[in-house]
Amino acid sequence: MILLPRSFSRKQTGLSPLCIWALFLVLMMGAIPAGAEVLINEIMADPASDWDGDGAYSYRDDEWVEVVNTGPETVDLTGYWLRDGTGDEAHLNLFGMLAAGDVAVFTGSQAVAYQAERGLPVEGLSLNNVGDTVDLLASIPGTVGPELDLVDSVIYLDHEAEDDRSSGRDHLGQGWFLYDGLNPYGGSQDPPGTGCYPSFSQPNECQVLPTGSSISFGDLKAAYR
Repeated sequence: MILLPRSFSRKQTGLSPLCIWALFLVLMMGAIPAGAEVLINEIMADPASDWDGDGAYSYRDDEWVEVVNTGPETVDLTGYWLRDGTGDEAHLNLFGMLAAGDVAVFTGSQAVAYQAERGLPVEGLSLNNVGDTVDLLASIPGTVGPELDLVDSVIYLDHEAEDDRSSGRDHLGQGWFLYDGLNPYGGSQDPPGTGCYPSFSQPNECQVLPTGSSISFGDLKAAYR
């Protein structure tokens, strides 16, 4: 089980409050490897299509979370984990190398395989369709054991988790928006609808079609492969 220590107490550690605070600062300063600035970039919590490309739709396996490397150096993602807000255990250890400015997508089916291989409860990414929290965790350099540090945390709401809607970080740094081109949102909650399409495995640049045109889901996926 991979746990994130959420708090320190004098009773638990036997340390004075000053020592506890100093320890906290040391952990926070060393939590992210040099040059690594990995963030959660986009979330698809309620898929209605075959996003993982295995030829079959699954509400669990086709969920996905995309991360982006906003730093100047290539990052080894094996030091990172994803989990939702319902527990302390991570759902997936990320993998692969991520170059500066690039994105990487991780699907529910990959989380299922990771959990089954390790004898963990098979839950996928466990993204709740009425809103949830997605946490990105990172190994703490210089530590031994399963301790992880919280790097990024994103809360999404009910209206973001509807069929084939994703919510994503704006590439211009203006906040989070709803990518609702496949399932338009007409409400007034934030984040607002944009008419943009989910940008699976691509930077979050708005993909708006000309007025009166249409696109099939298969063609949309092919554009991002």
